[in-house]
Amino acid sequence: MKIRKLHFGQFQIYPNIMIGEIFEGIHFNQLHNDVVWDLALSEYGTDREFGYISNRTQTYSIDPMVHYKNRGFSNLKCMAIVEPNGVKPSTIGIESKFFNKDGLQAFCNIKDAMAWVTTVLQKSKGL
Repeated sequence: MKIRKLHFGQFQIYPNIMIGEIFEGIHFNQLHNDVVWDLALSEYGTDREFGYISNRTQTYSIDPMVHYKNRGFSNLKCMAIVEPNGVKPSTIGIESKFFNKDGLQAFCNIKDAMAWVTTVLQKSKGL
């Protein structure tokens, strides 16, 4: 696992999973998203499938249009949202409208999110 610290968050990079933790008070916008995609492209290229876990340990806001652009990346197979203080149905409902993939789920802990992402990636490869 690699850890990359950026000015707006920290990212753990595994062979097929990236876990992002955005810092307190950040408004995560398209410019931030572009930086994360540059990181993903450098780690996974354009062919290696991976899943992204948004580990929401801090309070921050997100531009939902970020998800609209993210659905265009074919090797991003799924996204998990981890909200340790309880998943808010309104959040997942709004974000799923923009992320237009079957692979968007919310979890209360990182362990369950990682297990789900692993299963989605295995199914995607037909394993």
